[in-house]
Amino acid sequence: MAAQSQEKIIFGAALLALLAAGAWTFLQLPKLAALRKVSSSSTVQAAYVPVGLDASNVSTSIWPTAPAQTRGAEWIYDVFTPPEIYYNEATKEFSVTPPTTLVVEKPVEIPFGLELIEIKQDVFRLQLVGYVGNVGSYLGTFENTVTGDTFLAKAGKKVPTLGLTVRAFEVKRNLVPAKDSMPIYETIATAVVVDDKTGAEIMLTNKQRLIKGSPIAVLKATGSDKLFEQKAQTSFSVGDVNYSVGVVAADPAAVEVTKTAPSLKSPETKTLTLSQPVAAPAAPAADASKPDQSAAAAPVVFPPMSAP
Repeated sequence: MAAQSQEKIIFGAALLALLAAGAWTFLQLPKLAALRKVSSSSTVQAAYVPVGLDASNVSTSIWPTAPAQTRGAEWIYDVFTPPEIYYNEATKEFSVTPPTTLVVEKPVEIPFGLELIEIKQDVFRLQLVGYVGNVGSYLGTFENTVTGDTFLAKAGKKVPTLGLTVRAFEVKRNLVPAKDSMPIYETIATAVVVDDKTGAEIMLTNKQRLIKGSPIAVLKATGSDKLFEQKAQTSFSVGDVNYSVGVVAADPAAVEVTKTAPSLKSPETKTLTLSQPVAAPAAPAADASKPDQSAAAAPVVFPPMSAP
């Protein structure tokens, strides 16, 4: 019985809900009809026509000319172009104009017009360049610097083309002082030649060439292929320019030249050097463990030689 009563209650509640929903729906029917009328009338509208906009009136203004300041007519402060202000250290005042400065004109540099090509050594006409043979029978190897020929000779050899006579020739081994090493011996060949005209004796050695007289500077004028070979205290001219050669040095190669010309207010002196000096090849270091090889330095092939 209790179950039937509960079912009746649920059924009654559902029936009441259904009746309430039907009543609410009936009450909303007028509103729905009004909405249908509004939606149907809103769909029928005129086509969109764009409307142009009138341009707005813009007024323009012109900046008035900036007046000059009380400091002067040039002191004008415009909005976008303020003046450039300078300070004059001489007058200790500010101004809008650059202070005047003294313009120093650089003198036009006149080219020296000369360059050093080389320094030539005035070598003696006979040189001792080596030796051949054994102990007790050495022969000296001599060079005729005039012709470039080499020949073998011993004491008593005459060289009529050079006006010289080989009076003495010898080869010696000399001890070279050396610290913290074994004794080193150096073999040196020497010769004494006599000038047949003057009787003067000249000492020659295979270790260095004998230089007689002063070195000679080989100079070239700018823009010319002509060479000038000049010793110290000599002069020469190129056009209206005169060059006086002072000191000529062989090591390092340099020459002092003084230039005079009508276009120069005073003489100009300059020391000329070689632009690209050629370095001499380094001599190999001596090896104390090996015997002296000086004799092997003699030329292997000789031009036709006269008999000693």
